Parts: sequence; C-alpha cells; structure tokens
Amino acid sequence: MASFLGIPPELRAIIINLVLCHQRVPPVAPSKSERMDFQDIDYRAWRDNTTIYNEQRGQHCPSNSLGLLLTNHLLWILDISVLNDYDLFPTWLSVPYITNHVPELRVNVRLFGHILSVIQARKLTGAGVPLGFHWSFYALLERFLRYGPVDEKKDKNPPCANPENDGWVGRQNSTFEDRDMAIGALVVDIQSAETELPFPPADVDYQRWSDRHFGFDRNHSHDGHENGALDELLPYRARPEWLAKYLQSYLSSLLSMSYNEAEYAIFIYERIGVIRFVVDGEVTEIDPADHLAKLRFTNPGHTFGYVKREDRLSVFWEWKRQTLARRERLGFPVLWPQDPESNLPA
Repeated sequence: MASFLGIPPELRAIIINLVLCHQRVPPVAPSKSERMDFQDIDYRAWRDNTTIYNEQRGQHCPSNSLGLLLTNHLLWILDISVLNDYDLFPTWLSVPYITNHVPELRVNVRLFGHILSVIQARKLTGAGVPLGFHWSFYALLERFLRYGPVDEKKDKNPPCANPENDGWVGRQNSTFEDRDMAIGALVVDIQSAETELPFPPADVDYQRWSDRHFGFDRNHSHDGHENGALDELLPYRARPEWLAKYLQSYLSSLLSMSYNEAEYAIFIYERIGVIRFVVDGEVTEIDPADHLAKLRFTNPGHTFGYVKREDRLSVFWEWKRQTLARRERLGFPVLWPQDPESNLPA
C-alpha cells in the first residue's frame, strides 16, 4: 500500500484540505424540527418572550470524526440562523476538540425572512424597556462561556414556575459547574441569506429599523391592524450591516460597566480577548482591553448596581485588578492603566 507521502501532491492537498477544513453543512433554512428552547440553566440574560431553537443532539458536541479531532485545532464554528429578526436557530458546525480556551470562535449569522413585525416588536418590549433579540445573542454567548457547546443539561430537579417572573419556566436550584470558557477572538460574520424578499428602499434606514426593535416605531400605518397587513416593513429583509451596528452598540453599552450593565459585562471582559464583526468583508473590532483600561468610577451610583452601595467602588477596583491579571494569564490583549485609586501595577 502506498504511503501518504507517495500520493501525488495535488491529491494530498485535497485530502489535507478536506480533513482540516471539514465541518457540518449549515441548515438550508431555519426549522423548528428536532429543536427546543433550553430552559435548563438560570440565565443572566433576559429570556422573556424570545425563543432560541437549539439542536437536540443527545450529546455534548457535534460528532466530528476521530481524524478531525486529532488534526483540527482551530475551527470552532457556530451557525446562527435568524428568522424574521426574532427567533434564533444555532447550529454547531465544527467543534474540533474539547477545551476551555478556544483560540477563535467564528459565528456565522445568517438572516432569513422579513424585518421584525410590529406584533413581534411589542412582545420584545415591556414597560418601555427592550427585553429581547440582543438578549438572545447574549444568552447564546453566556451559555457557551459557562458550559461550552453542550446539549441540554440534565439535573434531578423538575421544571418549575418562577413566581417572581410571570410565565418563566426554569429548573429549581439548577446549578452546574462553570467550565470557565475563554475565547481569544470572537468573530461574528453577518450576512443575508434571504432569497425571496428585497432590501428596503433608501428611506428605510438603520434608525427606522432600530426604532422598530426598541418599540419606538409607532407613527406608521399599522395601528389597529393586528394581522400586520399594513405593516410596511414586512415586505423587506433586514440589511446585515444593521444587525452588526445594533450588536456593536449593545456591546459598547455593556462595556461601560454602568449601574445596570456591570453584571452582564464581566463575562465579556473576563472571558473574551477581542470581538470582530464582519459584513461583506469589512471588519469592525471591539477591543475590551481598551475599554477596560479606561474604566474608572468615583460615584457608587454609576456601577455595580447589584452590589451594596457602600461596597460598589471597592468591588469595582478589585474586579478591575483581578480582570487585568486574568486577561494577561489567558494571553489576551491587556493595557495596564495608571489608576491610583486601585493600586494597580503599572
């Protein structure tokens, strides 16, 4: 039998490419078949009125071949199909090996269907506060950073209603070991996969689209038409650059570590090196290291709202010191600031 090196070079190149770059084929279109919304953990993310249709795989990661597990050390790929600006359908295409430190996680976001309807937009807003969509993306990220690319997690506690959150169903005392996942680079590539609907005309811009998501789109011809027949945005698909801008704005808000955001931002600072958004080949980078270096608070009313007021500033400075050290240990970008209040090293 001929050895691998005895095979013609052009054939070897094809074989190597197939082995190293092998991944599952993403779904042609979003489908709820063999999928469910996992309510197995206590998310920090707001999950009211949104659904994430996860695969029911019956195992903790996609079934890559042994050869792939032994050779592929780079390609972690998650496909997220977004239907009608509302429902998310995540599919793991490649999980080459199990680790708690992923050099790069590539997330391919494909947009299907129409722009968010007025009816669905109302479901995403409670008391004037946006409760959905971006939180679905955060929930996916949170789940991965805590537990990795796992299927539904099982415990002995039955589902139960949470009396403090009307209608929310979770698991009583559902606690699992945090795997402390870290991502060197999170690359989010957003593209439109919708083939039937056109992009909207020029007078429908990002502001109009984001107003719809934040519940501000109330001055257009849809009031009183619950079937959405006169919803003038339904005939169109969303532009991928809009979602990129929307998520970038959301991340920047979180990274401010303000009163309400601190609880959610710590995951990003502690566990992600850098975040890149890609749309049509154009890359926009969000650097947590730069944001972290500039963070400083002197008013306890401005950060760590879930901590006792008298402890907030000391908790912030201690967290910042530990997070800078942690990022350095993980090999993440770090900018050491001069902060006399925190006794941080230069």
